[in-house]
Amino acid sequence: MSFAAALLLVALSSSSVAAEPWTAVVRVASDEDTALLGRVRGQSSDLPVRLEVSSGAPLGGFREGPWLAAERLAGRHQARAVLWFVREGSDVRVQVAEFDSRRLFTRAARLGQSPGSLEWSTGAEALALAARSALRAVEAGAPLGVVVEVAPRQASSGEEGVAPPREDLGLASAEAHPARPLWLTLGGHAALDGYTRMGHQGLVVGVGVQPGRWRLRAQVLASVPARLRDARTEVTLGQHAASVWAGLPWAAAARLEVEAGLGLGAVVFTRRTQALTEEVEAAPPGTMLALLMGPELRARWRMGARVGLEASLAAEVLLGRPELRYAIDGNFVSRGAGWSVRPRLGLVMVVFL
Repeated sequence: MSFAAALLLVALSSSSVAAEPWTAVVRVASDEDTALLGRVRGQSSDLPVRLEVSSGAPLGGFREGPWLAAERLAGRHQARAVLWFVREGSDVRVQVAEFDSRRLFTRAARLGQSPGSLEWSTGAEALALAARSALRAVEAGAPLGVVVEVAPRQASSGEEGVAPPREDLGLASAEAHPARPLWLTLGGHAALDGYTRMGHQGLVVGVGVQPGRWRLRAQVLASVPARLRDARTEVTLGQHAASVWAGLPWAAAARLEVEAGLGLGAVVFTRRTQALTEEVEAAPPGTMLALLMGPELRARWRMGARVGLEASLAAEVLLGRPELRYAIDGNFVSRGAGWSVRPRLGLVMVVFL
């Protein structure tokens, strides 16, 4: 009886190990790709595979070609395989790349030019079944498809015996064609700072790069100076900031990605005071530097291969922020110290380079 129980325990243990989920990335470059992904999800729902969506330009459009672009994508998501679709006239090919064995599986089906038609639906199901077979083979450790060999770099003049790059499979040298996702941002921001009820608003300009899983960005914020007026003075307070941020995408849909990150930077406060009564002596204009740090959430919506929209929410911690105050008979009377933690909203247009 104990021997049978041990065998059952071993069997259950083996099943749990075999069923451990793994990741495959699906490149989505069009609405049709999104619809095809839905068919693949339906056919592979019984497999222990997580299908992570990567929205963007078709892999065939990258300079290094689809294979190396897919390999970079797999490394970024720590995935065992990458799946993508290629439309060629009335046909669509599904391709599944597995990088431990360097195998590329390809299967084509006729879908016609009318998504949603009977012909399209029949072809889509055929592609989904083919993709399921390829994913199941990866799960079993016996990937389907042909072995892809990365050709050495092309020899310079006078060298012999070196094969030219295989451009049809995108096997050009990654060193010869470095391609890192790069983007520029331009938009607006608004923050509640505690100095005024409306806080401050302005423009934000930034640049970002994603060399691996982490997204790195630098940005500069310019704000419209706020006017703080009371019976004695009118203070013009300006705030401008520069910061660097590092974020990690942790959720994704067909075209939407959510990212969490941390940032560090500096805020320059400028102050100019105008006396409104004769008994008040205004202090000369001044500048103060404060340290900025804090967490941030970003949501990016891709509207196309080159353009996107990004919204952000940050909780900025300020160290060394200025306190506005009067000196009356040798005593300091505070007029406003601002908040030590301030929420900031941002909305920018993203241009991918």
